[in-house]
Amino acid sequence: MKTPKQIATAASDRLAFTIEEAAKASSLGSTSIYKAIRDGQLVARKYGTRTIITKTELDAFLNNLPPVVGE
Repeated sequence: MKTPKQIATAASDRLAFTIEEAAKASSLGSTSIYKAIRDGQLVARKYGTRTIITKTELDAFLNNLPPVVGE
């Protein structure tokens, strides 16, 4: 099993992710990724039957999440 650091390093080299890879790279569940796509918060693209999320889109989605206040 890869450590979180190995996953982060591998993720930084990628141009695009599958739903499952995006979930692992972002520490979110695949259900949360699908919901963000459905709600228009995260842009996914199709290539044939494969759904991919570009690194740029995943970064933008994560950077636009609201900050935690008061912790």
